[in-house]
Parts: sequence; structure tokens; C-alpha cells
Amino acid sequence: MQKDKPSITKVVKDLTMSKPAIKECLVLGVINYSALARLLLEELESRSIKTSAGAVKMALIRLGEELKRERESFEKQIKDVIAKTVIELQSDLTVVTVEKGVLLNRIDMLSKVMEKARFFQLTQGVETFTIVVSSEEKGEIFKILEEDVVDLIEEQTAIILISPEEIIETPGIVAFVTSALSSNGINITQVISCHKDTIFVLDRKIAPKAYQILEELILRMRKI
Repeated sequence: MQKDKPSITKVVKDLTMSKPAIKECLVLGVINYSALARLLLEELESRSIKTSAGAVKMALIRLGEELKRERESFEKQIKDVIAKTVIELQSDLTVVTVEKGVLLNRIDMLSKVMEKARFFQLTQGVETFTIVVSSEEKGEIFKILEEDVVDLIEEQTAIILISPEEIIETPGIVAFVTSALSSNGINITQVISCHKDTIFVLDRKIAPKAYQILEELILRMRKI
């Protein structure tokens, strides 16, 4: 039995979703539907898909409306989570990266430091572990790991966003927050997620500016 051909609406949607720039323009409503329809029609015809510019245009209009509704829904979810988020700060931290095998062999000694440290985060990568620890424990960490440290970044600060449970199932939260930071020239050393907590580790010199940006973002979401 011959398979049914996909509808023009589905073909146009699949083609558009593969082009992020066009998708974003559809969401914002800043696009000439007729011109875009003619452009996509050429690509469809090159794939031996027969249709008309009018049919493609109508599919684009329907898709644009659908994408706008989805974006509005996502943005509302994000705003609701951000509005319920509180912010904390931990200063004077050190970021230590070590080879995986080295740390695993000394995990018992590190766990004792973890128990008493003011701040301690351990993240596993493919080949390494990264420890973010309060600087007063740095000497003990180095004593345990000795010469096996791969990388060291000092004078760091952690900004901790503590969100409601909804963050676990809400897409786009981290992207929304990091976009607010990056657009203001803030570089992030580490991003750590721990259940409801999102932790941004950055240079202490830019931490006050980053804190202010995020605090103002939270307050703004509460007013909407």
C-alpha cells in the first residue's frame, strides 16, 4: 500500500522548524509571509513537492499563530517560576578541577571536608571532577589532591537561585537567566543545577553586577 503523502502544513512546519532564524521571525511577527512563501516554495519544488505559494503562505500564517501561542505559554511559565525564586550569594570560593581517577581514590578524605565546608559542590564530567569549595578549605583540598590538580580558579563567587518545584518541569529557565547575564557582558565560570537550586559561579569582581541583574529580574517578574 502506498503511504499517504504528508500535508503541506506539516511539510512547511518541518522545513520552518529546521531554520531557527525564520522560526524566531514568525514568533515575533516580523516577516513578509508572501516573500517567505515564495522562498520556501522553491525549496519544496527542489524536493519534488508540488504546491502553490498561496498554500505555503496559509501554512506559514497558521504556524506563526501556533508558535506565538506556544511562546506565550512558555514565557508565562518562566515568569511564574522566576517570580517565586529567591536569590542568595556565597563569596570567597575556589574552583578546583582534578582527574576522575585521582578523586575517586580519595573520596573518603574529601567527604570529611565536604561535611564541614561552608560551601562545597562536586560535579562529575567525562574525564574530570570539578569542586567548588569555600576558600578556607582550599589548603586541605590541595593537601588531599596534591599535584594532581588539572585547573584552579580562585576568587570566585556563587549566586544561588532557589526556585519552586515547578522549575523541574519548566523548560527555558536557565536559558532565560543566562541570556540576561550574557547580554550584560557577564561571563559564567560554572553553572550547577541541584534539584530546585541553580548555581552560577563567577569572578568575584563581576558578582555584584550579576547579583543586581538577577535581583532586578526577579522583582520585575513579580510585578508582571
